[in-house]
Amino acid sequence: MTTTSSAPARTRPPRGRDRVLLVVVVFLAVSAVASALLAAVQESTGLPADVLVLTQLATAFGAVATWLLWRGRLVLPPVRRRGLRAPLLASLAVAGVVAAVLVVAQTVWDAWPPLDPGALGAPLVVVLAAQLLGAAGEEVGWRGLVQPLLETRLPVLGAAVVTGLLFGLGHVHVLAAGPVVYALFLVSAVGLSVALAYVTTGRSVVQRVVLGTVLHWLVNVVLLVGFSGGDASVRWTASTAVATVVAGAGCALVAARAARRAAPTPA
Repeated sequence: MTTTSSAPARTRPPRGRDRVLLVVVVFLAVSAVASALLAAVQESTGLPADVLVLTQLATAFGAVATWLLWRGRLVLPPVRRRGLRAPLLASLAVAGVVAAVLVVAQTVWDAWPPLDPGALGAPLVVVLAAQLLGAAGEEVGWRGLVQPLLETRLPVLGAAVVTGLLFGLGHVHVLAAGPVVYALFLVSAVGLSVALAYVTTGRSVVQRVVLGTVLHWLVNVVLLVGFSGGDASVRWTASTAVATVVAGAGCALVAARAARRAAPTPA
């Protein structure tokens, strides 16, 4: 006679931390495959890398695939903020801080002149539009999926650090410049990720992507136009690391101060 205790156990879908980890792993796997395919497309078409790096769109493919796989089942943080004026102004401020730090570094090293538009593989307006597309392709994945997903398990700062590390580690090609440059690039990726997190947190996925794209693009424009995109030297990556860490720390301090002001006063 069959009893209820001998019935086969029903498998349950992963929940909580396991679900978050599984979603992130699937996202990274699909993005890696898409990155390899897009790199092959770029090589076959001969699209200049100074116009658009197609692998920037890989995380958008990863995000779309993940959303389709878990359609309607992903639990994300509640929307607590609306409006775009304040975060857009904050994005301009972050880009300004990055530019200011790099100007100081430029006066010290005298190594990265402003951009000569004639050296580009396309008109500057086309390059800037392509840079905007590339920034959007990256932010769909990182600010539209990974950052808010991690915020359900970690504080905003912790989620931002993990997101920045994943973003930086994915740029394996930077290792060609040496381990020191790669480590400094990771630091700069984390600094920028922290700034992006505090500008976008508490908002809808669409607003996160829009704001993340604008801020990411503004920083890229500063690097490209103001300093010819820099180089692969330790001096450049150290300078960008300092710039983004200063900007990220400033965003974290402003957010902490705002949280203290908003906290209810004890009776």
